[in-house]
Amino acid sequence: MSEETKEYIINKAQSLFYNYGIRSITMDFIASELGMSKRTLYENFKNKDALIKACLEQGRKAQERDMCDIISNSPNTIEMLARCYNRIIYYINQTSRSFQLDIKQMNSRLDNANDNYREKQFQYIRNILSKGVEEGLIRSDLDLDIVTSLHNGQIMWIHETPEYQDEVNVANTLSVYTKIFLYGIVTEKGKQILDKAYEKFSQTL
Repeated sequence: MSEETKEYIINKAQSLFYNYGIRSITMDFIASELGMSKRTLYENFKNKDALIKACLEQGRKAQERDMCDIISNSPNTIEMLARCYNRIIYYINQTSRSFQLDIKQMNSRLDNANDNYREKQFQYIRNILSKGVEEGLIRSDLDLDIVTSLHNGQIMWIHETPEYQDEVNVANTLSVYTKIFLYGIVTEKGKQILDKAYEKFSQTL
């Protein structure tokens, strides 16, 4: 089958998964929404897990492109971090709570794709913080390995703590946490830049 057909399927399925969750959407329903036969759908994706993986991969690639653009066009580390968090919160707001919970529950049978993705973030965040220290915007008296571990652990906790599963808006919680985190690690010079960044992105940050 053509790549255009696969892309069409992925785009439609991704929208359905984001809006309604994964478990509630069947391959029959996806085929119906696409206006194609189940046979055509299965010729492109052998099962639902294969389609889910393709949707998640496309989502990750889109996020990576956005992050690369932010990194390339940010004047300093503090504004870059503020813009990155702002974008992450935007992504979360585009998905339903059902989708977020389904992804958490399905990680094990999806070959831990999301967990592997998270593992790459430690060194990435560590490098950003190190650059911020060099710029004089992040405090040099902090152990960056500990800061990075605490940061990544807190992000995982927000997503995975059972008490949060039904009643807390993850995006709002992440917004509050990142603000506390950033103000806790910046220098006075960094704080001035961060104040301006929050004012600039106040509508969505």
